Amino acid sequence: MSIGNKTILKQVLRVECLSALGSQSKYYSVETVKVWLNRRKLQCPPATLNRYFHEFTRAGLVFAAGRGWYSTLATPFTLNREPVDGLIQELKKKFPLLDFSCWSTEQISGAMHHLLSRFVVFVHVETDARESVWQHLRDTGWDAWLNPRGAEAARFAVRERTVVVRSESRKSPSKTPVAPIEKLLVELCFEARDLQIMSPTEFHTMLANLAGTHRIPMAKLLSYAGSRKLPLQQLFGENNQLIPPF
Repeated sequence: MSIGNKTILKQVLRVECLSALGSQSKYYSVETVKVWLNRRKLQCPPATLNRYFHEFTRAGLVFAAGRGWYSTLATPFTLNREPVDGLIQELKKKFPLLDFSCWSTEQISGAMHHLLSRFVVFVHVETDARESVWQHLRDTGWDAWLNPRGAEAARFAVRERTVVVRSESRKSPSKTPVAPIEKLLVELCFEARDLQIMSPTEFHTMLANLAGTHRIPMAKLLSYAGSRKLPLQQLFGENNQLIPPF
């Protein structure tokens, strides 16, 4: 390919491809770009394509959303740690050697059309430690639930200082006590269904509001969803406009 052709291809990517893909969804992958090129019978070596998109990212024409993913959103999402900080410090003091992670529905309340009147915190721990953590929380004034399933899940209700203790995922354990946003979203998708915290429509609307206005690490979200065997249809819903059709 000549220098002139390379220049033209780069121009096509910058002017046509970024505009076309960005108008269809808030996030897209380098694989989506390759499909776009193939449909126009255009060729671009992977290394060259990656170099071009690194240049586009540095120029602020597109924004990195994790390995192989890009976004039209310039502002990254910042997770509010405050709703779980107090509990984390409490658990660290009581169980200094315990690996665990926490997240709360309060951390995503800003993406809801209406504010949730009450919030629930989730603590993910090693299975062997679940009962000890639950017992401690119950004894210290929390409305604590130990891995509610089935009939107990049907009785679940969010009250004051409600906390649910679950097992940590062995395939995708959190590296810090504050669960990252990708884990929060995937686990909330399950909990919304199992504990009826919110309807599927409310969850999908929240996700669209949150990830559609602030950039999240989409590559990590999809990776975590895959490790938890969560279908993308269930995660994003039928009216998905965040990523290309799946």
